[in-house]
Amino acid sequence: MKRVPDAPRDPDSDGVIETPEGMVVFGRQMNRRDLLRLGGGVAGFAAVQALLAACGGGGGTTPAATTSGAAATSGTSGAAATSATTGAAATSATTGQAATPSGAASPAAGAPQKAAAKLVNPGTPASGGQLKVAIQFDPTSLDPIDTYTLNNGRWETNVYSPLVWRDTNLVLFDGQNGNPPPSQGFGLAESWQYLDDKTLQMKLRSGVTFHNGEPFDANAVKSTFTRMLDPTNKSPQAFNYTSIDTVEVVDAQTIKIHFKEVDPVMITKLAGYGGFITPPKATQDHTTFQTKPAGNGPYKVTEYVKDDHLTLAAWDGYWGPKKPSISTITYRIIPDDNTRLSEFMAGNVDVLTLNVSQAGAAQGNPNVKVVTIGVPTVSGLRLDTSKAPTDKKEVRQAIAHAIDLKTIIATIFAGDATAVGIWQSPFSFGFQDMPPYSYDPNMATQILKQANIQTPINVSYDVIGTDTQGKEMASAVKDMLSKVGINASINLRDQATFYNDYAAGKLGNIVPFGWGGWTLDYDNTYYSMYYTKQSYNPSYSNPQVDKLLDQERNTLDQNQRLQIGQQLNQLIYNDYPDVALYQNTYLWGVSNRVVNFSIPPDERLWWLDVGVKG
Repeated sequence: MKRVPDAPRDPDSDGVIETPEGMVVFGRQMNRRDLLRLGGGVAGFAAVQALLAACGGGGGTTPAATTSGAAATSGTSGAAATSATTGAAATSATTGQAATPSGAASPAAGAPQKAAAKLVNPGTPASGGQLKVAIQFDPTSLDPIDTYTLNNGRWETNVYSPLVWRDTNLVLFDGQNGNPPPSQGFGLAESWQYLDDKTLQMKLRSGVTFHNGEPFDANAVKSTFTRMLDPTNKSPQAFNYTSIDTVEVVDAQTIKIHFKEVDPVMITKLAGYGGFITPPKATQDHTTFQTKPAGNGPYKVTEYVKDDHLTLAAWDGYWGPKKPSISTITYRIIPDDNTRLSEFMAGNVDVLTLNVSQAGAAQGNPNVKVVTIGVPTVSGLRLDTSKAPTDKKEVRQAIAHAIDLKTIIATIFAGDATAVGIWQSPFSFGFQDMPPYSYDPNMATQILKQANIQTPINVSYDVIGTDTQGKEMASAVKDMLSKVGINASINLRDQATFYNDYAAGKLGNIVPFGWGGWTLDYDNTYYSMYYTKQSYNPSYSNPQVDKLLDQERNTLDQNQRLQIGQQLNQLIYNDYPDVALYQNTYLWGVSNRVVNFSIPPDERLWWLDVGVKG
């Protein structure tokens, strides 16, 4: 399969181009080896109304609309992948030989929806120039093992290379079901094969160096996972890779990953945040590396000023088949919504995400485009189950049934939203179309009365002080809760410490939150948010949930995993640990200066094929 140039079709009036893309289909009966090779399914992430942590992203967002079934192709991904057919034989990522499927051929309910990138201002990028991107939050750390947010995902892929490549259409370069082989992507592993269910061997690219001159080799891979899985480093990414027992260095360009148990989603995970490989010597000084890192992506970090900006420069030593066009990319850290919009309208920012009201203002500017794209992110409210009074299920139920989601969507989001009942989107394996909790104030009042809970009840609702849309939501929810005898005090928090305070359980009873679900598999979402003592679960604990999550992580049978996922959906839904509200749609503002920009659904921006005018 050769790389092909962009093949845009059906241009929209706003300059957005969409072309077909594909997906990997779940539900096929396959043997254990086939499932390992597939990496557990589609390579697949949100926001506190402002801080979208953990596979959750930053920036202004709106609730979700249904994504189109089309995807933009770009020079980074080759041809748009075709939809995988359930009857097709899987091929090995190393040999290309067919692996024999072992059974039925129909997609399971719960298979993920197609994903789509959107190509904006298609054309051939010129060399040179500076791109200015606005982000809402400081990166906190530039070491990829230290963070797990989509805010960082907007720059990390350009500085660090992952082991496995997934392009802007969310196509995994694994050689399966018509997908391109690993060697044609921008991942550091050229090929791989499972020697058995618990041993993955990977052949690494040769002749690759890091920005600081260190060689990329098997020792770098071993060092990266050793650091991440070391409990003393407290990496928020570690939970995704706990199945790894050891990484064995076979030779300079070969590793064997030995697993404690089978892992049905590992190949996809190696295309994600934890798959970014770092240089062993430089990372020995962890403190320095947090602000002066070195990767081996097409751009290197040249300057980082906390809470102000992060600057990347094109790297002449990039190992990929093409060099970056843009000379300099500056990520401006602008927490305030109004300031970000003003800078965009004045031409001082080229790319950012917008909320609904900002998008309306930007649409009248002839020098910019507003582009909508469906994303996997689901947003809602986390309820702290360890703090009174939300430690009582009845109080959590009352909160859930007091929220008039229909009115919130119609007013705050101008109708541009899709209500959901669980923290998964149709992108995700394991998704079920469960209804949102019903709006029923009378029921809420009765639940409290029957539990002999005296009203009024006082709860705290924490929100980032610079998050305009988040504050609108908080005000609306406060009013709704007051009608059932629950008094919510709104506390405006500093965005710089909001995530750390949430993870430490230092915030209030109600916290706006979102989850991006970047693996497009319920495992990532539910393990992160509901397994006891995980990084994004400061308070909830349910032994039944933990047991089911352990079970699904120890099988390669996708039908069994789907059944477990549906049990989890119902169990969590009935326990009211939080209130999922809506699937997001992102509104991107893009200057006409920006050429050939493919906007991905997962926020992991990729600048290699992009240029700027002037």
